[in-house]
Amino acid sequence: MYYNIIVARPFDQVFTYEDDDSLLEIGQVVIVPFGKAMDVGMIIESDVKKPEYKIKKIDTIISGVKLNKTNIRFLKWVSDYTLAPLGSVLKLFTINKDIIAYQQDSESVINPVFKSTVLNEEQDRAKTDIIKIQQNSNKPIVLEGVTGSGKTEVYFDLIELEIKQSKQVLIMVPEISLTPQFENRFKERFGIDIDIWHSRITPKRRKEIWHKCYQGKPIVIIGARSSLFLPFSNLGLTVIDEEHDSSYKQEDNIRYQARDLAVVKSNFEKNKLILASATPSLETTNNINNNKYHRVFLSKQYSGLPLPEISLVDLSKNKLEKNQWISSLLKKEIENCLSNQEQALIFLNRRGYSPLSLCVECGYRHQCTQCSSWLVMHQQKKRLLCHQCGSIEEMTFDCPKCLAKESIKFIGPG
Repeated sequence: MYYNIIVARPFDQVFTYEDDDSLLEIGQVVIVPFGKAMDVGMIIESDVKKPEYKIKKIDTIISGVKLNKTNIRFLKWVSDYTLAPLGSVLKLFTINKDIIAYQQDSESVINPVFKSTVLNEEQDRAKTDIIKIQQNSNKPIVLEGVTGSGKTEVYFDLIELEIKQSKQVLIMVPEISLTPQFENRFKERFGIDIDIWHSRITPKRRKEIWHKCYQGKPIVIIGARSSLFLPFSNLGLTVIDEEHDSSYKQEDNIRYQARDLAVVKSNFEKNKLILASATPSLETTNNINNNKYHRVFLSKQYSGLPLPEISLVDLSKNKLEKNQWISSLLKKEIENCLSNQEQALIFLNRRGYSPLSLCVECGYRHQCTQCSSWLVMHQQKKRLLCHQCGSIEEMTFDCPKCLAKESIKFIGPG
């Protein structure tokens, strides 16, 4: 019998191999000779026509490791959509010799202890609305709410429902640095550890999590965008926290937006998907307006405190005074705070003490010798830093061009 196989290398073509077993199925993971090496591959087509040229035989059939039809469909879709080779996409599923060599240890059964929580009226209504929508529609649900409205507690209650049904749950976060606080909050709520998936976990832990997902065992995973490619076989719910965050975009190798891929995968698998955000992305907002997504909104903070009053200063109408970097309106508000013995906090969207250096004699500015960007003065380090390429230069007040002494002035907000 002849089979077409995807090899986990950056090739888009399939390679034909022979095996005496005529019962091998599509999705079966195998080890095949490739050049002078042995590589992991996956059967993508069976019962193919015998080629005219001499072909090699499959070396090893990995029993018990086979991607299901939905994962294969998703793999092909990602390859077509991103124009990435099939072999490269296969590697995203973390199928390698280390993973398939897994020997399962005896597992201790840990029963979750659900901590009772009290949702406020608005949260409870949002939870009820989401459950009703999920019963009648497979469209993604956007859980939008002001900061501090308790979105996490709402979808924690929904996760509890999935755990009670022995389903698998995936919680995606944009940055892996967010996982410790999330992990503690989850353990306090459910009484069990959450499994974390990212590039820094040990090979042993990686294998354990991968095979739990593959075998359909109940598991709750929190991970960054790569967790989307775990071989779930019993996934009940996916939650994408802070769905607007740009970190869900993969910018190198295979370029993809994990949020959008999660929507496609959810549609293939017919499982539930929740996008949570206080500030939904423009793409998500557009999908809501076009009735492609459902929207559930939390308008109040959980604490019941009123939202802060926000004012925008239109600098086209409120011109800055000469040599001033803040508007007169902002200056007045700061003075009011101080006169009332209150504190004021100003966020500045830049690093460094002074963004502009200028020789008062000849107009020279300190420029990066590596990339020609303007250097920024960092007062604490007493250095000039390039925010473009990271190069560092000594700070000087003497002009290197006209040689004037103490002629360099550092100006600008910082």
